[in-house]
Amino acid sequence: MDSLPKGKRKAELGLVDNKDITIQSILGIRIHCFRSLRDQSLILGENVTVLSGRNGTMKTSLMGLLAHPFSSDAKDAFGAELKTPLKEVFKFSPQFDKDDYSYDMRLRTDTGDVLSEPVSIYRVEDNTNRHRIVVSGSEKGDGNFYYNTSFLNLKRLFPLVDTRASPTDLAVGLSPDEAADLKDFYETIFPSSEYEAFVPVHQKKVKTTFAVSGASARYDWHSISSGEDNLRAIFNRLVGFRRKFNAGQRAGNGILCIDEFESSLHPVAQLRLLDYLYRWSAKYKVQIVVSTHSLHLIQDLYLRHAPNLSAGRIVVNFISKSSARDGNFPILQNPDYDLAYKELTLTNPEKVVSARKVRIFCEDEYAVHFAKRLIKSRDILSAVEFHSSLDPDGGKVGTSWPALKKLCIEYPLLLEGSLALFDADVGSSELRKIKNKDLYLVLPDADSLAIERRIIAYIIGLENDDAFFARFGQEREAFLMEFKAANIRSLALADIVDPEKTSIDRCKAWADTNKAKFKQYVTYYCDQSGLADEFRSNFVSRVNKINQEHGLPLIG
Repeated sequence: MDSLPKGKRKAELGLVDNKDITIQSILGIRIHCFRSLRDQSLILGENVTVLSGRNGTMKTSLMGLLAHPFSSDAKDAFGAELKTPLKEVFKFSPQFDKDDYSYDMRLRTDTGDVLSEPVSIYRVEDNTNRHRIVVSGSEKGDGNFYYNTSFLNLKRLFPLVDTRASPTDLAVGLSPDEAADLKDFYETIFPSSEYEAFVPVHQKKVKTTFAVSGASARYDWHSISSGEDNLRAIFNRLVGFRRKFNAGQRAGNGILCIDEFESSLHPVAQLRLLDYLYRWSAKYKVQIVVSTHSLHLIQDLYLRHAPNLSAGRIVVNFISKSSARDGNFPILQNPDYDLAYKELTLTNPEKVVSARKVRIFCEDEYAVHFAKRLIKSRDILSAVEFHSSLDPDGGKVGTSWPALKKLCIEYPLLLEGSLALFDADVGSSELRKIKNKDLYLVLPDADSLAIERRIIAYIIGLENDDAFFARFGQEREAFLMEFKAANIRSLALADIVDPEKTSIDRCKAWADTNKAKFKQYVTYYCDQSGLADEFRSNFVSRVNKINQEHGLPLIG
């Protein structure tokens, strides 16, 4: 279902001239025909839009369609036009781009109306043999909208070493606030105490960047890394948008498209940059559109920005190659993470999850059995690996809850990619001492009883004719005799559930008399208890968070 608002033409809204329309935001484009794409919508987030997909899915071209129908007099920090010429975004082929193309630009105006204006692309063969892009039509008042726009392809920037750029006397003239922002920008993305000052580095129409300088600098412009160079190219554009922003303005301030967003950036730097641009977008009312193949970045969006995805502040447009017909790639908004993983890696996510299992640490084998019987699903169980000992090769059986708690508190890194499962009788006051609540779950019980105590209480609470006794071929009285043989002093239900009256060791002693039978009782209890659905949901949620943090698909 297409969720892009349809909108009305400017004449229907009483608007006359595209240049005079005050734009609140760009909602997206509706593509009728562009190359192999037919009847597809590209929807923009309020702040950030991410385009992803395999090579050859026209991500760069789509960004060009987004950014082109706008013009302004904005300039970057070096005084160059902020708008990028379309020929630097993509080129039309005289051989293959012979058809007429069309799409609708959908905008929200300052009055809240949705404006939809057609954009046509057609070839002019006479004399020029070039393509023309026409916004709205050829009448008075048609043409480009007045709105700040810039397109930046980080992959196609000239490396500094391949240019003649050098420190320049060009009057770049960053204001004190802009210079402070440049320093903050670098310290946020590449944390360092060495960014004291910067010097502009320039070659006309080829290179515009900034190099670190000052007494604390350990290198100069000759040694700028490609990642740093790319950051400076971005900041150069940010300055241009910032200078066109008026404090308190309600209207939008433009659209910045960044192609190959992750180019030359460490995965952590990618996340920091996106977070910075998200905040910057909200402050200066500029919509950020990025294209990426970075699965790490997409994982982070689904993991940390779920509320922003739900609210439309961030939108992921995934251009699917696997389900395309005749090159018409479906553009999917905020698809399941599994789809993105499979598209980008060509790997079945279930196989990947099964190969790299999340480790689950329990106190003993009964806790393991209890958890498995609650979960039931083979698909879920195949994605995890249960352990009842922290030292499986050392011959030690079971792990005390204090040992698990100590691991969570003092050595959380040892639990990276793992999950601790505590018995229900571990007090909440003890668990509050664990700062990272994502490291553990507690097995369910309404009265906070460990499973060994719960099964005894469950059996004692049944009537003599209950189906449980028929199922296991043993009368209730025979079970009571077993409990007494395990030195349980009182068979009163209130005493059984009271750890002061009945120690957990006595409960475990009874369970150990016939481990196989006890596990059968646990399985039966799980089927009757009604605890499975909520626990399974919580368990899957926690495992999925671990998988996302480690670049793995979600489980069901």
